[in-house]
Amino acid sequence: MTKEFSIAFNRCLSNGIKIYPTPIESVYKIDVKGGKKSIKPKVKLVVDYGNNNKVESQETYTQEDDMTMKIIELYKIINSKI
Repeated sequence: MTKEFSIAFNRCLSNGIKIYPTPIESVYKIDVKGGKKSIKPKVKLVVDYGNNNKVESQETYTQEDDMTMKIIELYKIINSKI
């Protein structure tokens, strides 16, 4: 996490803007300790900007780095617009 993200994150939160994942029915498997597999749901991202105003992403993400990187990118973009 960079200082730029930290500033964007704090500014968005102070303006009532939150981004979070919500699970969907589609799943994927990952390898876990001991050679076992774990099943996790894919997610869509929700941008909540207060007063029950929400926008859900069209894309789906795994709960790995791609989701985290997209959340960081969205906070930075939103911060530049507010």
